[in-house]
Amino acid sequence: MGRPAARSRADIVDDEKWSALGDDALEKLLVERWLFRGVLLVFMMAAAILTTYVGMEGLHTPADRLTVGALVAIVLGAGDGLFVMRQTDRRIHRELHRRRHTRVADC
Repeated sequence: MGRPAARSRADIVDDEKWSALGDDALEKLLVERWLFRGVLLVFMMAAAILTTYVGMEGLHTPADRLTVGALVAIVLGAGDGLFVMRQTDRRIHRELHRRRHTRVADC
């Protein structure tokens, strides 16, 4: 898979917050994050549909262009947020897997 990407100080601090949680708390955190990502995805898809609808009607006025630009910015921002959240979720999954694998190996 290649080398891990460089992580910022904020990512490391965030890891310290959730890595202190127990297994059950981590699983609950993941469920909350999945639900939030689902809401972001719905928001992103609605903005994409509205962008398509407004674009089909034609961009005749500056207001139309501004609306499409704002909707595209929303879609890109939500997509970026979803990507970043997924990367953190993957780290949480790896931590849970490591804990369970270590617990089984100790038995």
